[in-house]
Amino acid sequence: MKKNERAETSQTQSLTAEGFRDYIRTSLDARVREFALGYVGALILEEIETLCGKTGEHKRGRGLAHRGGSQRGSIVLDGERVAIQRPRARSNGKEVKLERYEILQDRSDLREHVERLMLAGISTRNYEKTLRKTEASLGLSRSAVSREFVKSSRESLNHLNSRRFPDQTFWCIVLDGIVFGGSVVIVALGVDTAGNKHFLGISEGSTENADSALSVLQSIESRDIRFTDRVLVVMDGSKALEKAAREFFGSRAEIQLCYLHKQRNVLAKLPRKYHAEFCKRYKQAFSANSYEDVASEMRSVLSWLESISYSASQSLQEGLETLLTLHRINMPPKLRTSFYTTNLIDSAFSNPRSQLNRVKRSRPQTDQVLRWVGSLLLSQEEQFRKVRSYTHIHEFLNTFLDKKIDERISA
Repeated sequence: MKKNERAETSQTQSLTAEGFRDYIRTSLDARVREFALGYVGALILEEIETLCGKTGEHKRGRGLAHRGGSQRGSIVLDGERVAIQRPRARSNGKEVKLERYEILQDRSDLREHVERLMLAGISTRNYEKTLRKTEASLGLSRSAVSREFVKSSRESLNHLNSRRFPDQTFWCIVLDGIVFGGSVVIVALGVDTAGNKHFLGISEGSTENADSALSVLQSIESRDIRFTDRVLVVMDGSKALEKAAREFFGSRAEIQLCYLHKQRNVLAKLPRKYHAEFCKRYKQAFSANSYEDVASEMRSVLSWLESISYSASQSLQEGLETLLTLHRINMPPKLRTSFYTTNLIDSAFSNPRSQLNRVKRSRPQTDQVLRWVGSLLLSQEEQFRKVRSYTHIHEFLNTFLDKKIDERISA
């Protein structure tokens, strides 16, 4: 048995169970990295031999390059820069590029790795702590990590705002805004005929205004994203968003105001002692199945509010018809639960909001906010499931569109 192997054996015998697991993990990591670097060296050497021939071979008249020594270089491996000694080749007095070395220097994988960790909450300060250090590790400075994240997140933003979805037809769009650093980012999320959710685009503005919302919708139009002849548009009570949706979709739009946003608006006008009673009556009204029943129940809630608070009753009265859209268009109750609020998009905002709050200094003159939001939302989209009761979508759309949905898609 070799001396170093005996040393490893005696070391493992003296470890606790927990320490032994750490030792095995560290040892395996080191062996894997050592093997990977050895394999990289063999790949580059193979290319050198293709360019220059094997050492000791007769090369005259074969048009081969010649070896030009070696120099210190680096490659990207498992999320960090690793130092290697790279050989060189020369021909006709010029350096010959090594294709394999250049591929191994490509930082696109590094950018994806940095973006994934940044979105998971790892700061630029702590990025190096996540790396599996070896003697060849060069590490990454905070500024280098930041630069890689900017590049990667910008690619994510461009991807989000340029996707075309040629195989999908959307029948519902949810519009909502997220406030960050003095800006409002308008987000459009679409639901296709199979029940899948996709972010269709984002736009930044100083407020939740019609121009910002319209720019998102116009971007969607420029990419030839297909919508059904009638479109359900779910949003909060913002007049700006409603104006943009009606301007863009025209008579095709069926506006559904968010049930929860309206409830919060009324509660803000109502004395606290009546909050519980209002919530009970409001919820009971929405549990009605038919449009006639829910309209009748809502009139009762309005009458009750008028006897208590004029402001609260006016708040409920405003936009009441668009609050009852899902009942009016006869959406099945099980499917309705997914669309009478903006939770489809609000739930996707929950994690981005917590991550965006970690940004210490907002730069409104740059695309910083859009990059962060775009990257985070795409990350969230990877975890999306279909909407609840998606199996009822085709049945509903056959009535909603007054024609078989399969015929409309193929038309």
